[in-house]
Amino acid sequence: MLNCPRCGSQNPDYYTQCPNCGTQLSAARAQSAAPPSGYSSSTMYTAADPVTSVGQWFLWTLLIGFLPIIGTIIMFCTVKDPSAKNAAKVMLIMQCVAIVFYIIAFAAGMMGSITNM
Repeated sequence: MLNCPRCGSQNPDYYTQCPNCGTQLSAARAQSAAPPSGYSSSTMYTAADPVTSVGQWFLWTLLIGFLPIIGTIIMFCTVKDPSAKNAAKVMLIMQCVAIVFYIIAFAAGMMGSITNM
């Protein structure tokens, strides 16, 4: 429900004009759509933010394919595009999880070979 800025009457969201006083409700709609207090608009994407092109993504994929952990760290430290930085974070976490699984699998295999002797 929107409150009319002039007379204060409540109107449904789909009304464009207050039936009591005739005031346009677009200003009230803009005020009700404002972000909550304490919200930082600097975290939102703007057109001025850097964007990683398709060619850059291809080159990053090649680098990460040949040098997985080092390439991911280089990507994370050098890109300015937030989506590319988040992708690098996810890849680094997945690589660390894979290394832990490999270590566990190797240790379990070694334990199995020791007990079979």
